[in-house]
Amino acid sequence: MNSYKELALYDLRSAKANFDYALWNKVGRECQQACEKYIKHYLQTNHLLAQDLEKTHNLKKLIRAVPDFDKDIYKDLSVVGDYYFETNYPGDNFLTLDEEMAGEAMEIANNLIKYIDSL
Repeated sequence: MNSYKELALYDLRSAKANFDYALWNKVGRECQQACEKYIKHYLQTNHLLAQDLEKTHNLKKLIRAVPDFDKDIYKDLSVVGDYYFETNYPGDNFLTLDEEMAGEAMEIANNLIKYIDSL
């Protein structure tokens, strides 16, 4: 397991396991990570992963690097885009997810993977 794709799928499996234990914030974090790594997998595979993109965690910036990216996917990624930080670190922007939000994050991650695989 040493590729963006493998790590993304691992993160998604982790999200599913956390969902089973009602660890909603962990689900959101893992889904954000799965999306980030899967987009980077696509960009790397297609020789589009520039150094600035490899270092970013901004999902909207990453998906914009995909030629003719889907606008609906872009909107979905804005939902989970900050879950890594907002559900993982204390502070003014801390977010507590509920089951519905965690389920939506899983759906977004799965839809992104299907979309990327269809390209």
